[in-house]
Amino acid sequence: MEDKSLENSLQRANLGGTHKFLNTKFLNVENDIYKYELEFSKQCLNPFKTVQGGMIASAIDEITSISVNIYTKDEYLPSSTDIHITFHRPLFEGKIIGTAKIIKLGKQIVSVEGRLFSSPGKIAATGLHTAILVKTTDIDKN
Repeated sequence: MEDKSLENSLQRANLGGTHKFLNTKFLNVENDIYKYELEFSKQCLNPFKTVQGGMIASAIDEITSISVNIYTKDEYLPSSTDIHITFHRPLFEGKIIGTAKIIKLGKQIVSVEGRLFSSPGKIAATGLHTAILVKTTDIDKN
């Protein structure tokens, strides 16, 4: 992976409010698995004092989208058509690890799996994100 394209992808990700809100940090990519650190603040909690499901979906959307942009060397961003989340156990305020893996990248559609892990490292949520690929040059024109 070229350092410049990775740098461009991370700069592009940093333009998004969700990226900043979740304090998302790209850690590495190893064996086609993209690894991130995210942080859920008190604003992400529901009355049970666990992370609200929509926030979990946003986190999975965030890491899978960044992964597609990194994988395509900043040529494409995904525009969601479907995101399906399965909740396995609750998440709590604080830092967590998220991973993403590109399942299939076609000419127009991408499918990506995302996973979030609790602070003890147990699987908390999985997601399947399907999206249309949009050229970043078209986005940059607007």
